[in-house]
Amino acid sequence: MDSNQKNIHWLDTLRTLALIGVIIIHVSTPTVKMIYGKNMEFWWIGNILDSAVRFSVPLFLMLSGATMLGKEYKSGEFYKKRILRVLIPFLFWMAVYWIYRWLMLEPVRKPETFNGILQWGRDLFLKEGISKHFWYIYMILFIYLFIPFIGKELRNIKKTVILILLMIWAVLTFICMDIPLNLYNWSGEYLSKIFGYFLYSGYLVLGFFLSKLSTDSKKIKYFALSFFILSIFISAVSTYILSMHTHRLNLRMYSYLNINTIIQSISIFIWFKDSVIKNKILSILQRLISNYSYGIYLVHILVIGVFFNNGIFWTMAHPLISLPLVTLMTLITSFIIIYILRKIPFGKYISG
Repeated sequence: MDSNQKNIHWLDTLRTLALIGVIIIHVSTPTVKMIYGKNMEFWWIGNILDSAVRFSVPLFLMLSGATMLGKEYKSGEFYKKRILRVLIPFLFWMAVYWIYRWLMLEPVRKPETFNGILQWGRDLFLKEGISKHFWYIYMILFIYLFIPFIGKELRNIKKTVILILLMIWAVLTFICMDIPLNLYNWSGEYLSKIFGYFLYSGYLVLGFFLSKLSTDSKKIKYFALSFFILSIFISAVSTYILSMHTHRLNLRMYSYLNINTIIQSISIFIWFKDSVIKNKILSILQRLISNYSYGIYLVHILVIGVFFNNGIFWTMAHPLISLPLVTLMTLITSFIIIYILRKIPFGKYISG
């Protein structure tokens, strides 16, 4: 999610789509989880919408691979520019979420003493990771440690070898799809977490590989679009069938490491690769969203939480209205917060 890369139009487009996709997931998933078996019309709306944006997190990783793995870095320079650029805003927002979570506690559960607050904060970090969307930042910080070395190896091998490695990775994700991965909390199972990071790092290699391919023919674009639409159908229908079969909500097809999700991510990457949005207003908007994407990602869960506490949730209207509306409100509000933070002294270092 490094938005400080040299702005290349299609990279901005994909980064914007990935960010909006993440927000849609966090807005629409409660619809899927809350009303399965109760209001199936509403459930299908949430299910289809959620199935259409499974590419979001994989796409962020693919963009990192496309923009970083092809370059040669001095290790010290890379870690200074990349990791600190991600780490400092992350530490700031961790503190903000800690404070927010403490403020939202019921009075009987709220620790008041300094030691009590420290213990509560420690337990929150170990058991929940403070906020569940932070799992991606934990992972990307870990993966960044190895990017200079991964990139150096990839630049020295043939495309056919990279393709074989990607095929092995896809098979491995299929074989391991039933292995539980601990990506959220820090209460143990560290080998599981590292293994999960390893599996997700395949998306960086995939992004690097696809960025080197020529995919600008209309035939390839139409194939990509067709596979993208098919992936939505497969995810939505399979989620319904699996849930009916197990007599409970089964979100297995939503996994970011699912083969169908990999295909969806490849499809949308190819579909928009080398594309240009000619409308000036849309072009400016996507450039802004792309440049503020990291900060928006960090703050958007907080915004959704505040909205929820004030009745701004998918339940306030028919989901065909409420889901797009809450998504748009979350995006705009998050952007405004990061924009204002960047304008205050030293705000650009902590905002994201």
